[in-house]
Amino acid sequence: MEIRQKIHQQVDQLLPEQLKLLAEFLDFLQFKRSKVLASTAEPAERKPGLHPGAFVIGDDFDAPLPDSFWLGEE
Repeated sequence: MEIRQKIHQQVDQLLPEQLKLLAEFLDFLQFKRSKVLASTAEPAERKPGLHPGAFVIGDDFDAPLPDSFWLGEE
């Protein structure tokens, strides 16, 4: 017997509260599948310049840090 036929026969024998549980489980399976498909999809290509001015690099960015920084002194 084909699996779909067997499932249809079993569904026809379920009580209303069991049908509700089955419907919730099927919703869960579809949600889980959609998450798996979304996680395996190729990430979107990054687009530079979407947030201009979001941060500023100080003029002293490349300057050496003082010894107090490395030694944990205030």
